[in-house]
Amino acid sequence: MKKLRTLDNRGQVRLMESVLATAVMTIALIIIMNLTIPLRSIYLRETSDLRRLAYNVLNSLSDTGVFEDIIIGGMIENRTWEDELSLFFSLSLPPNVLFKVDVYEFLILENGTTRWVKLNAKPITNLVDWKNIKLVEAEAITYTYVCVLGPDEGKGTFLKIDMVIGYGG
Repeated sequence: MKKLRTLDNRGQVRLMESVLATAVMTIALIIIMNLTIPLRSIYLRETSDLRRLAYNVLNSLSDTGVFEDIIIGGMIENRTWEDELSLFFSLSLPPNVLFKVDVYEFLILENGTTRWVKLNAKPITNLVDWKNIKLVEAEAITYTYVCVLGPDEGKGTFLKIDMVIGYGG
């Protein structure tokens, strides 16, 4: 009978050893994971989020008639409209988002050829020096839009808006 008791005690001791070893390894792993924080952690967002944001802003500006009022109205009145359009983009986008916009008009020439003509003489951006900025994440969007000045006018202006949007680093 004494031999049976020593065998039972050995099984209990082995079970306690394995539970203790598992607890020690788990605690060591948790401590190591909390102590080893990466030196420079960068959270990368999806560029599809930037694309979606840009298209949402461009759609909302086109739905409210901003392109007709600012771009076409500015060209008809012969005034500089670039700063005004830059203000609308700055107000529509989050403050940490950088953008650059170029606006082109589609022209059909008399000889039947077509070409894109850049309309903005000044840069449409929220940065002073766009060339020396490093973008961590960026997305380029091309948006086409037909501006019609009035409901009774049949002639429209075909615009192409090239936009670069991103986060600086």
